[in-house]
Amino acid sequence: MTSQLLLLLFLNFACALALTLILYRNILKDKIQRVLALFRFLSFFLLGLLLINPEIEVTSYSLEKPKLVFAVDNSESIKHLSDPSEINSFVEQLRQDKELNESYDMDFIKFGSDLKPLSDTLSFNETSTNISKAITYANTLEKPETTFALITDGNQTLGEDYNFKSFNSKLSSNILVVGDTTSFKDTKIDLVNVNNYAYLKNKFPVEVFVSQNSSESTNQTLKVSQDGKIIKEKTLEIPSKGSVRTEFLLSADAVGIKVLKVELEPLSEEKNKSNNHKKAALEVIDSRSKILLLSDLLHPDIGFFNRVLETSKALEFDYKSTDEIDEISEYDLVIFYQPQASSLNLINQAKDNSINHFIIGGSHTDYSVLNSLNLGFQKELILSTEAYTPILNPDFSLFLVNNLNFNSYPPLKDKFGDVQLNQNYSVLLKKQLNGIEIESPLWIFNIDKTAKQSILFGENIWRWRAKYFVENSSFTKFDQTFQKIIQFLAQSKSKNTIRVNVKPIINSGENQFLKVKYYNENFESDTRFDFDIKLENSETGEVKALRLLKGEEDYMFDLSKLEPGNYSYKIQSPELKLTKEGSFQVLKYSSEMQLENADIQSLRKLVSAEKLFTFSNRSKLISTLKAQKPKPIQKSIIKSQSLIDFEWLILLLALTLSLEWFFRKYKGLI
Repeated sequence: MTSQLLLLLFLNFACALALTLILYRNILKDKIQRVLALFRFLSFFLLGLLLINPEIEVTSYSLEKPKLVFAVDNSESIKHLSDPSEINSFVEQLRQDKELNESYDMDFIKFGSDLKPLSDTLSFNETSTNISKAITYANTLEKPETTFALITDGNQTLGEDYNFKSFNSKLSSNILVVGDTTSFKDTKIDLVNVNNYAYLKNKFPVEVFVSQNSSESTNQTLKVSQDGKIIKEKTLEIPSKGSVRTEFLLSADAVGIKVLKVELEPLSEEKNKSNNHKKAALEVIDSRSKILLLSDLLHPDIGFFNRVLETSKALEFDYKSTDEIDEISEYDLVIFYQPQASSLNLINQAKDNSINHFIIGGSHTDYSVLNSLNLGFQKELILSTEAYTPILNPDFSLFLVNNLNFNSYPPLKDKFGDVQLNQNYSVLLKKQLNGIEIESPLWIFNIDKTAKQSILFGENIWRWRAKYFVENSSFTKFDQTFQKIIQFLAQSKSKNTIRVNVKPIINSGENQFLKVKYYNENFESDTRFDFDIKLENSETGEVKALRLLKGEEDYMFDLSKLEPGNYSYKIQSPELKLTKEGSFQVLKYSSEMQLENADIQSLRKLVSAEKLFTFSNRSKLISTLKAQKPKPIQKSIIKSQSLIDFEWLILLLALTLSLEWFFRKYKGLI
């Protein structure tokens, strides 16, 4: 007790006594008052104790057994490499061992991709193993005299490489290796790399890494097939205990999902053949923009477009005269080079059908035809020609042209006369005549809700490319910039769209997501609305209808829990009249099933030899744990407990008050 508490108790005693003497002044002469005074003093004193509420410290002692934690690998590789029933029986034997239970406070956990309490039998259905996480958990055990036993095959398929980790030196760690530790000859496909997309009629690479563990080099056949038909094959020489990389160049000959199967011919004595084949997929798309250049003239500028656009894989270029074509709707952009009267119907067709078009004028252009078409500009009809030097408009913002120094390029030739704009055109280049900037545009762009339009008032742009080569000894950046301008004009204006990002083929159990983005009228990512997904497994007929999880910029659906099969999806919003459909495939695959034996070599790096046990010698682990016999830890717990918590104190107060009342009643004082 503190001196302050003692003082309060003394004051409480004094106050109780003083109040009693005030009420009963004749206690020395009157025997009845002495009895009543005693009861009243006790009542005052007990009431004062309750008001002061003094606290006392209570110390309790207990013996705590040291901790013994078993972490058991619950992955598919355990089932693949050993007998699951034997491991479950062993775990049950540990639970029921009387001597271990007397010596230790035992905990059991299981792990695959994550750690969980082990309350029942092990299922060995985890599709990945994170041994590193189990080691990290063991190192967080802070109680002294803790023993940790890791039961695993040492094969990790997820997380940080545990070869670079170690157990805490204060921890008594043991490892029981399950699975066959014998090394068999094994060849396998380690990795298949393929792009997510390929353009139609283009070539695409398939990169394959293979390896083997035998002490002799091997010659094996590697095949790539589609729909059961072999597309390519080659013979590889794989060095002893090494790997080799090879590549196939395949043709994208049809639009759609292309599922490829890569197979490595197994060795005759090979035990595990499940890792000798892998599947990969890509989507073949025909998203190249088709460009048509129409002209009835022969001019170096036509060769300029051919050379610039032929190197772009995203652009497909055609050149025709006006009498060779009647229909232009299949093209994404039509370039009318120095159009004349013969181009009138085709230009009207581009306008009426909202086809993107690019008009290039020059000394042979019939501007009277263009003026009559209401294209948003009018040009003076003067027969004489002039050379106009380009001047870049610094306020132009539709796209970047930083790689080109237009102000230093040769002038373009066009018919003389001012250009008047009567639509909202963006001006990329202005004209300069004899060193003086004039109020007339040289290159303009117009983007409305239906199509894109551009007009260049001048010929001989081939000289710009030649000038760039003289200054830089390369055409590359010049061609890339012009390709971007043409691609910008060829792309349709996309609004109010939803886009889906999902791999065409995924492995079951992989941490993969289907992601959806919705773009509003300003082509900004918008997540104000809800989107639902209807998912159907075409093999089982099972249909799921769920709401997509909303993120900051997109919507997501977790694919990791889906069963193997071919899936079709339909995404729609209850608030917007928008839908998107597609498909993907989930393959039955487990990285755990690709392993042929336990990795005892890596596990040996974690503990000393006497702490590493094989499953056939598991009884020795139990004997070692029993032999350690760590002493129980005595724990003292000091609690501060208030007297008001004791019920007898309140009951005593009630008793003293009741006795006083009954005594008064008995003596007739009430």
